[in-house]
Amino acid sequence: MSYIAGVDIGNSTTEVCIARVAFDGTLEFLASGSCPTTGIKGTVANVHGITSALKQAMGSIGLDTDRITLIRLNEAAPVIGDTAMETLTETIITDSSMIGHNPSTPAGAGQAVGEVLFVEQLYQAKKDTPYILAASGSHPYEAVAEAANRAVSEGIRVEGMILQADEAVLVENRLDKKIPIIDEVARMDKLPAGVLAAIEVALPGETVRMLSNPYGIATLLKLSPEETRVITPIAKSLVGKRSAVVLKTPGGNVREQVLPAGEITLKGDKDITMNLDEWF
Repeated sequence: MSYIAGVDIGNSTTEVCIARVAFDGTLEFLASGSCPTTGIKGTVANVHGITSALKQAMGSIGLDTDRITLIRLNEAAPVIGDTAMETLTETIITDSSMIGHNPSTPAGAGQAVGEVLFVEQLYQAKKDTPYILAASGSHPYEAVAEAANRAVSEGIRVEGMILQADEAVLVENRLDKKIPIIDEVARMDKLPAGVLAAIEVALPGETVRMLSNPYGIATLLKLSPEETRVITPIAKSLVGKRSAVVLKTPGGNVREQVLPAGEITLKGDKDITMNLDEWF
């Protein structure tokens, strides 16, 4: 004889059902419980609400939660500002053009804004356009630094860099022009080329200021009042991070990534791709 629990994490309420499993595999419903959902749906903050609902349900049948042998959770996609997110890796992809990222070893300091341009596409760069250079892990750090230096010497405006490998410091040490660099972006295949990106790396011991403030993001990416309102919850999620990335896609979608955590895909009325914690 064993007990299993089914947990449904909702936007405002977390509900639990308890069933007893007989030796022949048949299920018998025993009790249910519910409590307010704590924290953003689909995040670790939900644990308190889950345990409270489990204790409530098990207590109604006179049993402790340690009697539960299996807990099944629904796929609780986080919802921020009415935008659903699907946890994938260390990245968050949204539908309002924003990405948040927090690697352990970024390099450089300050903010930079520019179009995302992959290293292999440098030949397409225009001298009057600022760029955030992106490089997958297939490119050695020496080659990335050399390509960036050559581009800058030719008048290309390389303002910042996003790397897949954990090599921000190695690349920075070889650059002629010091720029903010964010690394450990696992899902580079999700990073859209050609979109406007804002990146920020804080000084050691400090946290990002512009990208954790919706008005800071609006200033850097020239957002409308409505777009600023939509990205407010995402900006708040970047509070306390040492570095972050925000992407503005043509459709108005936002991608956010928070590292280390996982990748998240946000789906909204508008289609935007973003990264937060393994998205990047």
